[in-house]
Amino acid sequence: MKNFLVRYYGPEGCALIKNIQAERSSDVRIRLTSEGYLPSFVVPNIFLNIFHPIKNAGMKDKELAAFFIELYQLAQSVGSIGKAFYYINKNKKEGKESKTNKKLKEKFIYLVKWLYNDHKRAKIKNRRKFVEDCTVMLERGYTLGEIFKVHYFEELVLSLVDLAASTGNYPEVFLKISEFFDAKDLYRKNVVGTMAYPAFLFFLLFTAFTVFLYYIIPTFASFFSQFSRIPSSTEYVIWLFTYIKSIFIYIIVLAVSIFTIIILDLFEIKSRLLTLFLDIPTIRNIFNYNYLSWFFYRFSLMISSGLTITVMFDYFRNNTEKRYFKYKFDLAYNSLMSGFTLRDSLDNADFLSEDVIESIGYGEIGGFLPDTILRLSKDFKEKSSYTMHLFTKTLFFLVMASVVFFLLLMFFSLFLPLIQGMVSLPGNY
Repeated sequence: MKNFLVRYYGPEGCALIKNIQAERSSDVRIRLTSEGYLPSFVVPNIFLNIFHPIKNAGMKDKELAAFFIELYQLAQSVGSIGKAFYYINKNKKEGKESKTNKKLKEKFIYLVKWLYNDHKRAKIKNRRKFVEDCTVMLERGYTLGEIFKVHYFEELVLSLVDLAASTGNYPEVFLKISEFFDAKDLYRKNVVGTMAYPAFLFFLLFTAFTVFLYYIIPTFASFFSQFSRIPSSTEYVIWLFTYIKSIFIYIIVLAVSIFTIIILDLFEIKSRLLTLFLDIPTIRNIFNYNYLSWFFYRFSLMISSGLTITVMFDYFRNNTEKRYFKYKFDLAYNSLMSGFTLRDSLDNADFLSEDVIESIGYGEIGGFLPDTILRLSKDFKEKSSYTMHLFTKTLFFLVMASVVFFLLLMFFSLFLPLIQGMVSLPGNY
C-alpha cells in the first residue's frame, strides 16, 4: 500500500487534488473512474511514502525483523498470541525526565537532547500503535490475519499468518516472518551499498564541473578582458565555457525533469527503459539473478511453511512490479490451475534455464522440493553476487575513466589554451 498524489475532475468540472492510498496507480484510476471522477494525473507521493509509510504498519524491515523475533520468543514462552502482545504492550517504556535534564532546561544542550529523544520516540510510535491495536482487537475477537490486513502487511506475511491460524504453530511462523524481513533489509542494503560509491564519484565530478563553470572560467575571462589581443584558441575556450554556463541551468532542469519522470514512472517510461536495458545481456543477467535469488528465497520460505504451489504463484503474479516476471508468473499459474505439474508449468512459462527446471522436476518427484528450492535460492544468490561484483567493477572503471577523461578535457580544452594565452601576453601587451 502506497500514497499517490492525484489530480482529478468532479462531475461539476472542478479540479481536485488529494492523496489516495492504493497498491498501484492503476488501482487509483479504476477507483476514481468507478466513482464518476475523471483522473488527470496519478503520481506516487514519494515524500509521504518516505516519512509516513503505510505498508507493514509503518515500520521498516529492520524494525520488523527485531519485532517478530521478540514476538516469536514471547509466543514460545507464554503459549498464547494474546498474552505475547499483552506483555509487549505492558512492558513498553515511557521516557521520564531526569533531574539532570531539568537542570539543563535553560541550556542549548537540553534542546538538542530533547530533539534527539523526540526523534527516538517518533521511530517507535508506529510499533507502539500497532501493538496497542493488536492487543485491543485480539480482545474483541479479531483474528491476527484480519489485524495484519488492516495494517497493510505484505501478502506473503498475511499468507503465513493465515497458515499459522490453521496449524496453530504461530511461533514458527513468526520466526520465518522475521527471517523474511531480515533478508529483505539485507538485500536492500547490498543494492544501495553497491551503487553508493559510483554515485558519490559522479557527484564529485558534477561539483568539480560546476566550480569550473561558475568560478574558474569567470576568473580567467575577467583576467583576459584586460588585453586587446589574445590567442584565438584561448578566446574560443572562454566563449565556449561561457556559453555552456549560460545554458547550464537549463541542462540541470532538463536532467532533473527526466529523472523525476523516470522515478514517478510517468507515461510508463521506467517500464519501457527497463525493457530496453534488459536487451543488454550483462544487465539482463544481473537483473534476473538478483530477482530470481529473491524469488526462490520467498518460494522456499512459503513452501517450507506449508503453502500450496498454486497459492504461492498467485501471490507472485499479484505482487511483482516487474512486467516481464508478472507475465511469466501468470503463465505458470494458469498452467498449474489447468492441472500441469510445477516442472511443466515452469517449462511453459520459459523464464528459467533447463537445468534449473530439471532440478525442480526431480525435487517434485522425489519429495524434496523445499530443499531443492532453498538450494536454488543460494545458487542464484551466488550468481547474483558474482555478476553484481563484475558490474560494480565495470561501473567503477567507467567512473575512473570519466574522471581521467574530465581531467584531460579540462587540461587540453581549457588549461592548455589559457596557459598559451598567458605565455603570449608579454609579447602582445
